[in-house]
Amino acid sequence: MPQIILKQPGQTVADFSFSGTIVTVAGVSVDCAKRQLDVALAVEIRSNTAGPSEGGNGAYLAQISIPARRYLPVEAISAEHESGMGQSHSMQEPIPLDPNAVQVTLWPTA
Repeated sequence: MPQIILKQPGQTVADFSFSGTIVTVAGVSVDCAKRQLDVALAVEIRSNTAGPSEGGNGAYLAQISIPARRYLPVEAISAEHESGMGQSHSMQEPIPLDPNAVQVTLWPTA
């Protein structure tokens, strides 16, 4: 489960839920695994005039912080060459996102 941070403990916040790497705040779902990049990413959920949405100019409801993708070195062997032996080289394999590494900061709602 993602780490939850309350901007003002004890205040009412928007409805939120988690399912694996999917975070839903006020009906706006963010699949953190699909959004993960090689750099950290912050996704803002705001209360805009048309309702809750990603980004915009309205009041903050939540900020979802997705950590940078991590990699595991993997040894790979290429196809055989004329010498009859394959060559090995290292590659980087992405590590699946750990939902516990995601942070969700919730702002108070009116």
